Amino acid sequence: MNKLWEDFKNNVSEWSVVASEKAEEFTHTSKLRIDILQLERKLSGLYVKLGLYVFAKTNEKNVLNFVGDKRYLGLVENVTEIKKRIADKKAAMHQDHKKEDKEEE
Repeated sequence: MNKLWEDFKNNVSEWSVVASEKAEEFTHTSKLRIDILQLERKLSGLYVKLGLYVFAKTNEKNVLNFVGDKRYLGLVENVTEIKKRIADKKAAMHQDHKKEDKEEE
C-alpha cells in the first residue's frame, strides 16, 4: 500500500510540474498575442492619422509630393517601426511554437 501512495505522490508532483510549465508557456504566448493586438491597434491609428494628413494637405493645398514634409515622414517612420515590432513579436511566437513542438517529440 505504501508503494501505491509513493507512486501516486510522484505522479502528482510530476503532473504539477508539467502543468506549471504549460501554464507558463500559455501565459507567455498570450502576452505576445496581446502585445501584437495592441501594436496592430496603434498601427491602425497611425494609418488613420496618415490618411487624414495626406487628405487634408491634398484637399487644402493640392499637395501631391510629401518628400520634404517632416510630419509625413515621421508618420511613415512610425508605421514602419510598428510593423517591424509586430513582425518581431510574431517571429518570437513562431519560435516558441517550434520549440514546443520539438519538446513534445
